[in-house]
Amino acid sequence: MKPPVVLKSGKNLYLVNEFRGELHTHKGVVNLEALKEKDYGDSVESHLGVKFQILPFKASDFFKLFRKSATPVMPKDIGMIIAHTGLKPDSLIFEAGTGSGVTAAYFAYFNSYGEVVTVEKRPEFARIARENFKNAGLKNVHQIVGDAVLLADSFKKEFDLVFLDMKNDVEMIPKAYNMLEKAGYLAVYNPYIEKTKQAYERMLKAGFKDVEAFELVKINLEFKRVGTRPYTDIFHTGFIVVGRKV
Repeated sequence: MKPPVVLKSGKNLYLVNEFRGELHTHKGVVNLEALKEKDYGDSVESHLGVKFQILPFKASDFFKLFRKSATPVMPKDIGMIIAHTGLKPDSLIFEAGTGSGVTAAYFAYFNSYGEVVTVEKRPEFARIARENFKNAGLKNVHQIVGDAVLLADSFKKEFDLVFLDMKNDVEMIPKAYNMLEKAGYLAVYNPYIEKTKQAYERMLKAGFKDVEAFELVKINLEFKRVGTRPYTDIFHTGFIVVGRKV
């Protein structure tokens, strides 16, 4: 067993990058040296006697444990993009708007034989994303700090998927069309209906086909003796527009 690993106690999760020193939590101090002799599924105790289960760091933990900067795209939306565009494990993907790196990390994880090129305008966000990629052990993510609109024409290869999570996505859409290979997909994520409508219309004008705009809603259920019903804390995340270059 090698780092990184996840220590879990109840609903609390802690990412451990090295097996030395101490981890200070509100449930006590954990001696990280003790992890060297442990396996996945084993437990380690804090000085207060609280047990922490040792788990591997998986893609399901990216959203929960990555350090955050900009508000990340939710896993439900990322999963829909991956499924809707038929992402293959040897794809070439371009992302504009790295943010915390959550979306790029999922793309890279499920694209194990391919490459992800991600561009972020803000250096402080890029630094956080770089740290997250390193912790996740992702080797197939290539980061660029700069303006995606200005950089778009410099790429010589054609991409299978272009994903936009950026303020000026409308300006980037025609450039994304030129960056895609035939039958490649563009997916645009936006939190506002007005901007989503603009992206939808711009994609049609740029020549994209099979353009769809939609929202995914994840509804959790609670089970009680009297019956089952949805939780009441449903909240909006964002809208997705997907189109294909055909």
